[in-house]
Amino acid sequence: MDSKIYTVSSLNLKIKNSLESGFSNLGVEGEVSNFYCHNNRHLYFDLKDDNSKIKVVMFYEAKKKLGFEIEDGLHILLSGYISVYEKRGDYQLIALDAEPVGKGSLALAYEQLKLKLKEKGYFEEISKKAIPTIPKAIGLVTSTGGAVIRDIITVLSKRFENFHLIVRNVSVQGLSASREICEAIDDLCEFDGGAGAGGTVVGSGEGTGASAGAGSGSGAGVDVIILARGGGSLEDLWAFNTQEVAQKVFECSIPVISAIGHETDFTICDFVADIRAATPSVAAQIVICDKNETIKKINSLLGRIKNNLEKNLSKSRQDLRYLSDRRIFKKPQTILLNFWQSHDTAGKKLADEAKSKIQSKKAAFGSLQILLDEKPIAGRIALNKMSVNNDLFRLSSGEKNKLESLKNRVGVLLKDMDSKSPVSVLQKGFALVLKKDNEKIIRSIDDASVDEQLQILLRDGILLSKILEKISKNTKAVD
Repeated sequence: MDSKIYTVSSLNLKIKNSLESGFSNLGVEGEVSNFYCHNNRHLYFDLKDDNSKIKVVMFYEAKKKLGFEIEDGLHILLSGYISVYEKRGDYQLIALDAEPVGKGSLALAYEQLKLKLKEKGYFEEISKKAIPTIPKAIGLVTSTGGAVIRDIITVLSKRFENFHLIVRNVSVQGLSASREICEAIDDLCEFDGGAGAGGTVVGSGEGTGASAGAGSGSGAGVDVIILARGGGSLEDLWAFNTQEVAQKVFECSIPVISAIGHETDFTICDFVADIRAATPSVAAQIVICDKNETIKKINSLLGRIKNNLEKNLSKSRQDLRYLSDRRIFKKPQTILLNFWQSHDTAGKKLADEAKSKIQSKKAAFGSLQILLDEKPIAGRIALNKMSVNNDLFRLSSGEKNKLESLKNRVGVLLKDMDSKSPVSVLQKGFALVLKKDNEKIIRSIDDASVDEQLQILLRDGILLSKILEKISKNTKAVD
């Protein structure tokens, strides 16, 4: 039997060349299983249907072009060629490209990245940073050639005319857009007041306009960053749906407002940013307060504070007048007089009752004395008389001590009240100076003016006076 003899290697090589030439450009559809990625570079998996499967290899150069991630269970359409792995004699499909079946690759990549970042906590409210009410410097990442920047400047000018806007020009779509956006965020975080790295200062100071720089600063960065671009398709907005931009926004130490596309457009940046604005114009409304409205609110609060102070002062004046007019402050000795009168009344009542009791006892003893023998009873009468006198003495002495203690206590209270009375200040020789028209108390030379009429309250009356001159503590005449 004539037959050509091959080595294993030569046979596998011949089969490989034959397969690669015979199956050089084909498409295969199936479900991914046994997926494995080696060193985050080359992909190895099986592509199967209900009855069979084939091994697939996608090398790194082809993998880099994918807009989505291949994973187990994904239904895809592969394009490539058949080859043989010579060391094992296994034939396999070398995949050059892949597309998801039933869904676009960008839409799938969007959903995959959104789910991945959500599981990592990129969308959690706890990680969101607050936007300052009046930022000193606003950073804007956008294309200066579009209408977005004009819309934002128009809105900012209406809300706060002396705003400070730092514009960082970037490409908002295309292959380099994601990298430029990340670099722009870094530049704005390190902004030191100069225009470097393509920055433009808009509306700095009191006017609105543009300049190449704004002097030197501390390098602390802007206070808030706006990422903005106009609407477009999913492909147009894709620069804001990449993982590198999402990670840069998440890790940014400065609050970020995402204003990408129209109100119905949602990007990954919208979910990661601290605030999502429906449009760039809305972002301009969010980033800074309305100056006129804020001034109105402040003036309203100041008015309420002033009214409350005036009400409190008016009530305090009424309380002072009420206290000054009380009899206790004008004649504090009246309290002591009332106590003395009560003391005298109680003493007289006690003396009258004691006298009445003695007389009653005397009458009783007198009637009994007639019936009894004088000699045996005389001694007992003397003893009883002595006992009555002792009781009377103890009663009188106790009441006297009680009244004396009460008198001392009242004296202490009156002395304390008198020392705290505003009238006592006048009694000591001091005076109270008031305005003549509104009776406002004068506490400083600044509260009155030359030729103004004043009231001077003394302990025994009121003096009407007129200011001839004001002299400060430095003995310098004040007009």
